[in-house]
Amino acid sequence: MSDNTNENIYTLYDEDGVACEFEHLDTVKFDGEEYCIFIPVEDGAEYGVEIMQIVPDENGEKMLRSVEDEDVLSEVYEVFKERNADLFDFED
Repeated sequence: MSDNTNENIYTLYDEDGVACEFEHLDTVKFDGEEYCIFIPVEDGAEYGVEIMQIVPDENGEKMLRSVEDEDVLSEVYEVFKERNADLFDFED
């Protein structure tokens, strides 16, 4: 978590350990699993929408895991778009 005052802002790290702040937009359920939808806080960031799966760690605490399956990413993003069609303008 960053020291930003907005509780919806999270610091996520890419595979190279580079930190980027993201805003949490929504958490959606798909196929019995939960996924968080994030967008970069910084305008012009090289990252787009980021979808992370909520999974338990070895102690049962919730943590985020990257999603590699392109089909799952597409389906989760479609659920997010349907749930938030009145809040965001989506480009196809």
